[in-house]
Amino acid sequence: MTSTLPGKVRPEESPYDVTSDLGRLRLARAGLLACMQFPTIAIALALVSGGNGFVAPNTGVSRKTALNQSLRNLIINEKPRSVSSGSTPPAAIPEIPLPPAPATPSESTLSKDEVRSLFELWNQALATGDSRIVASRYIEKPCLLPTVSDVPRTDYDSVKDYFDSFLLKEPQGTILEGEIYTGDGWAVDAGIYEFTMGATGDKVKARYSFNYVQENGIWKIQHHHSSVMPEEIAMGKPITEDEVRGLFSLWNNALATLDPKKVADRYSKTGVLLPTVSDTPRTDYASIEDYFTNFLKLKPQGEILESHVTIGKNWCEDVGIYEFSMGATGKKVKGRYTFVY
Repeated sequence: MTSTLPGKVRPEESPYDVTSDLGRLRLARAGLLACMQFPTIAIALALVSGGNGFVAPNTGVSRKTALNQSLRNLIINEKPRSVSSGSTPPAAIPEIPLPPAPATPSESTLSKDEVRSLFELWNQALATGDSRIVASRYIEKPCLLPTVSDVPRTDYDSVKDYFDSFLLKEPQGTILEGEIYTGDGWAVDAGIYEFTMGATGDKVKARYSFNYVQENGIWKIQHHHSSVMPEEIAMGKPITEDEVRGLFSLWNNALATLDPKKVADRYSKTGVLLPTVSDTPRTDYASIEDYFTNFLKLKPQGEILESHVTIGKNWCEDVGIYEFSMGATGKKVKGRYTFVY
């Protein structure tokens, strides 16, 4: 009797002998490899039939021997290296590696909490007082319809320009109520917020909508619409004396920018300016801007020393005495004033 080690093949035994346990195991593994290599069963059958078939008629070869030989030819012929017909195939079939797992797609849909946190990022940018940081929260080509400007802002420079003035009020926002909608690659947050102006203590409510999209992998503001509450406008909500004096602060803050356009923006289209150091009345935007082009070279900052406020329906007046400190020269100048709003 010839002894064999486990897993070894006796010379007279085919490695794919279907009558032995080891042969059946090799056959199963070979079948798996063949299925991986041939796209259709028809190709596999064609190759098998090309290897003299499962039964060789009139040759005197047994069915068992023919089957083993056909399977042997199939495996040998499909090896990556050439093997002669008389060579003995290796006993072990190489393991078939699994394909790599697909990469996880990037997150493109936000939760409602994540959408609301985008407002907090914008609000924190306001708190820095830096218009560049606020403008960077918007995409490259945004649409900002601001609360206190008639001009849509559609690029970085115009968005920054708006916040140059708005940030002088030291605003901080709080969402009072809002609805959030999300989709694949976009989100909307719309509702009512309220700003507290640190410079004056005033509180202002407004309607808002933020449309967010991803730009270079970062969620930013695509569209921002902010408008005052329409019912308060329709009802002609009366202004208080403190709010009237707050209008002087807005004008004074515009002086601090040293930009004559921002000062001229504080005047109505039919405004009249009788200036301190010019004999010429200024009655349109261009002439008002011209006056402040020279006056701002003194770097003036004003302070009201005495004020008398009168309030009527849709108008108000502040009359009194103010004093300017000229940053360029250090001089102080007192003057009488009248503002009609």
